[in-house]
Amino acid sequence: MTFLASWRKPGNVTSRLIGWVARLPARVQTKLLIAFLSIVGLLIVLGAVGLQVLSGVNEQTNELIKLQRRIAAYRQVQHDTTNQLYSISTALLLQDDRMLDAALRQLSQFGYDLDRMEFVAVSEAEVLGQVRLEYDLFTAGVTRVAELIRAGRTEEARKVQLDEIVPSADRLERLTNQLVNMAEADMVAAIEATEGAYGTSRLIVVSFAVGSILLALGLGYIISWSLIEPVKKIETRLRQIAAGDFAQQVAVANRDELGVLAGNVNQTSEQLGRLYQEVQARTAELARSVGELEALGEVSKAVNSTLDLDTVLKTIVAKAVQLSGTDAGTIYVFSSASQKFRLRATYGMSEELIDEIASQPVGLNDQGIGDAARQRTAVQLPDLSEGKLSPVLKVVFEAGYRSVLIVPLLRPNKIVGALVVRRHQPGEFDHKVIQLLETFAAQSVLAIQNAKLFREIEEKGRELEAASRHKSQFLANMSHELRTPLNSVLGFTELLVDGIYGELPERAKATVSRVQANGRHLLGLINDVLDLSKIEAGQLTLTLEDYSVGQIVRSAVTAVEPLARSKGLALAATVPEHLPLGRGDERRLTQVLLNLAGNAVKFTERGAVDIFADAVDGHFEIIVRDTGPGIAPEDQSLIFEEFQQVDNSSTRQKGGTGLGLAISKRFVEMHGGTIDVESVPGSGSTFRITIPINAEERVKAA
Repeated sequence: MTFLASWRKPGNVTSRLIGWVARLPARVQTKLLIAFLSIVGLLIVLGAVGLQVLSGVNEQTNELIKLQRRIAAYRQVQHDTTNQLYSISTALLLQDDRMLDAALRQLSQFGYDLDRMEFVAVSEAEVLGQVRLEYDLFTAGVTRVAELIRAGRTEEARKVQLDEIVPSADRLERLTNQLVNMAEADMVAAIEATEGAYGTSRLIVVSFAVGSILLALGLGYIISWSLIEPVKKIETRLRQIAAGDFAQQVAVANRDELGVLAGNVNQTSEQLGRLYQEVQARTAELARSVGELEALGEVSKAVNSTLDLDTVLKTIVAKAVQLSGTDAGTIYVFSSASQKFRLRATYGMSEELIDEIASQPVGLNDQGIGDAARQRTAVQLPDLSEGKLSPVLKVVFEAGYRSVLIVPLLRPNKIVGALVVRRHQPGEFDHKVIQLLETFAAQSVLAIQNAKLFREIEEKGRELEAASRHKSQFLANMSHELRTPLNSVLGFTELLVDGIYGELPERAKATVSRVQANGRHLLGLINDVLDLSKIEAGQLTLTLEDYSVGQIVRSAVTAVEPLARSKGLALAATVPEHLPLGRGDERRLTQVLLNLAGNAVKFTERGAVDIFADAVDGHFEIIVRDTGPGIAPEDQSLIFEEFQQVDNSSTRQKGGTGLGLAISKRFVEMHGGTIDVESVPGSGSTFRITIPINAEERVKAA
């Protein structure tokens, strides 16, 4: 009863059919092909039924046509009988041979029609027999009348007509009317049968068509839902997987590709579930690692951004406590002189506890910190309630801490200090925590080293600053003390050369001239040293005024022209007209150009020295080019430093202290400009000066 009740419900039937199709062990393609072939079979059956119906209709139509032919044949016999009587009557009346012949011909035609009637009216054999009998009598009568008429026996012919032919014709008419009525009755029955067959055929065709459509829709619905339902289940499961639910399973009854897909989805879900545990664990580990890296980054930033040791060590101990999951921490610094550990940074402790711990001395032989320093490895005390405690550990235990981890701060051959973290809970520390604190310990060592190095550098800097100040003061004093007697010597030698004290012998005059030249050279060196010392001491300032670049170039050319002429060098200067006036220290700029032009003439043995000046983009550009020996690339950056020359050997042929270019560079930079050199050994050198036209703006801005 339950089975019948379930099948009376369309939903249950559909569900059972869908389940049956789903469990069918065939591929989806095979199921679709079976459905397609089923629909094609239904269409073929529908076509066969239609053809059968059309064949029945055709048979009924043929039957109607036969009946029509029978009726037409019967009516033709009636018509022929009437015509025959008319022809005979007319022939008797007119006694015309031609009409008699025509009547006889009509009689032959009547026989033909009677034969055709017998052909189409097979089913009325009895009545046709009577018609044939009457026809024979009628034919015999007509023939006899014709013979009597031709024999002139008209009255006898009329008598035969009235007695034999007319009654025979009447009987023929009645028989043919009977045949017509029978045929018409058959035709009515055939029409009714045809209409009934058409209705039945139409019902059959419509029923088959509707059944085919319903079956096709049913098959399509069942097969489609046998595919759609598992697809929806798989889709829902995939959404659950995407949402992170890996515990569910997709239940699909299909034994086709969708069943295989559902199995793969379940297997994938299980694998993803396993991976998602793993991923969560790795994510947590990665988060912890990221936190450690961020903390290390902050510690490194603190180490590199400040040299305040207390700030750096407080940052380190705070991050160490936070990332190790402990409750408090301290950093001790070891003193080699006292062989004691001194508390330097803390985190997570009250001021009273800090003071109490700091008051307890800790040495290399003490429990915990001393052990870690001597053994040069991390030491942990998992439970302070067990065993005897040192004074410091006793204070820590009384404050509520139950486990301690000590990591020594070490250098290769030196103890720097110790990093200590404490927990309220007893237990072993994880090895990852120990590794992390060892990293923080290394950062602590680096910070302490940096602080010590900074203090040493600070002290050395102060010492160097004092030494530089004393050197500059000494040079300034010495330059002043040397210039005064040197100027006197130069004054007296000039008086001697001029003959104020009497004419000197030629040999004495030459000696005095050499003394005068060397004295002037020495005065120039003293002036250079004095300028350098003033620059380093920040005491030299520029005297800003309007100047002409052309005048500076002409002054330099006038000063070096005698030396160039004596060496046979070509000296040329190119300065465009209408250059703007500059604003700067004309005397210092002239000194710079004299240094460059003098060096060019001094170091060039053959060829030429050229000087160019021009104004470009708000700057003066002055170029000194020579055809001298050139400067090697490795020496080009040294020539602008103090007391540096290309040839520093004791056998060098050119004199000088190496201060000229250094001072020139300082003067140019004080004007806000630059000086550089381009040179290839063996191809000469080109020095280029670039200074602002208005150096006053640059000096104020600086």
